[in-house]
Amino acid sequence: MSRLMIVEPMRIAAVGASRGSGAPNLATHDPKEAWIDAASGSAATITVDLGAARAIDTIALLHVRPPAAGATWSIDAGVGAADAPVLGAATLRVPDVAGEFETVSHALWTGAPRTARYVALTVTQPAGAPPLSAGALVIGRAFVAELGQEWGAGRQPIDTGTATALPSGGFSIVEGVRKSLFSWTFGDLSVAETEQLETIALHLGETAPGLVVEDADATPGLRRRIHYGLFKKWRAYERRNRRQTRWEIGIEQWV
Repeated sequence: MSRLMIVEPMRIAAVGASRGSGAPNLATHDPKEAWIDAASGSAATITVDLGAARAIDTIALLHVRPPAAGATWSIDAGVGAADAPVLGAATLRVPDVAGEFETVSHALWTGAPRTARYVALTVTQPAGAPPLSAGALVIGRAFVAELGQEWGAGRQPIDTGTATALPSGGFSIVEGVRKSLFSWTFGDLSVAETEQLETIALHLGETAPGLVVEDADATPGLRRRIHYGLFKKWRAYERRNRRQTRWEIGIEQWV
């Protein structure tokens, strides 16, 4: 089991695709503004320019619809061009909860940091399946607390619909969507870790999205452990002593 990761998305200077429409949408916040492929059965390549060489260790292609079981992706990156292999052909969709197969999934790579300006993602949807679409692309360097988070982290289900009681005893229901607010507490942050985390908090606030991964291991349920959304709880952190800080944080999913 790996430790919780927080990723501040790096600014993307330019993004394009070898086919399909809406590739620049991958650089916007809203996952409903998507890149939509034009075919299946062959590879499509998404190319990214970060604007400058940066150290990266996390790439997530988010809100991918509808990734077939046999869909694959690979990653290349480099400083002068995307010419160095980062990830060979691998399963695109992350593992679902055991016994379930969700129609929307994510692709996630984490690994040793490497310096790159250009990144190329090659995705392939099997022949006969509908063309892929993807709603967001996050590239960044993960923050991971050395001692992880405290026990007690959890999800609060959120339903954006409304239900009004009727005199008849029934309800008038306006359908919404169901999503989660995930919250946790870092209990023993060092001074350096607190400064790193505060920088992320100041950059993202509560109006710019970030990425949180509870446990990046490719085990059943990873789909539910990836949270892309807005931070809704940056509680005032508590100094336990000169060297340790306790900080409660939460993120609400963007669906």
